[in-house]
Amino acid sequence: MRFRPMIMSSVFLLALPAVAQETAWQAEAIQKALDYHAANLPELCVSPVDTEMEPASFKLQVGEETAARQALIVELPCQFGAYSQTAVYLLSDQHGAVSEILFPTPKFDVIYSGEGEAATVEKIVIYETPYRREVGNGLYDPDSRTMSERNNWRELSDAYTETRGAFKHGKFEIVYFAVDATFDGKDNSIVLIERDIW
Repeated sequence: MRFRPMIMSSVFLLALPAVAQETAWQAEAIQKALDYHAANLPELCVSPVDTEMEPASFKLQVGEETAARQALIVELPCQFGAYSQTAVYLLSDQHGAVSEILFPTPKFDVIYSGEGEAATVEKIVIYETPYRREVGNGLYDPDSRTMSERNNWRELSDAYTETRGAFKHGKFEIVYFAVDATFDGKDNSIVLIERDIW
């Protein structure tokens, strides 16, 4: 019984370097992401020196178990609006590599019946799904490795697009896309894409 405290202390001391090492690469990865962002600032993004916000970061394992590397998704503010804000994201790993994260974002046409706010939606057609960096009102969930984006078309939030992408094979793939194209004060979203990539 008398040896238990000594054993526990040894385990604790052995754990400290690992924790310090983990914290060190994360701090370095965030700084590398900030440096990259400042040197490659998207045209519409505010400069990092103009915002005093600490960037949010999320752990992410990239690659298969046998060749996995630890990385962080680093969120960097871009534009601020009255009821919406945008951000861009960088992937910064434990080996010092930094890369831009792109998100699939459908473009579409809405065919209406009627005029004004009383118009009803007849059809919504997706004609292209380009990849882009900027995400509106983004919310990343580390557990499901998904990024959700909701773009409100006006302050009432009754017309909007909602997109979700899941991280797989080193990139985000679209798993959900819905559009509410009516202006009647109600939630009338139409789901255009819904798939399971796992």
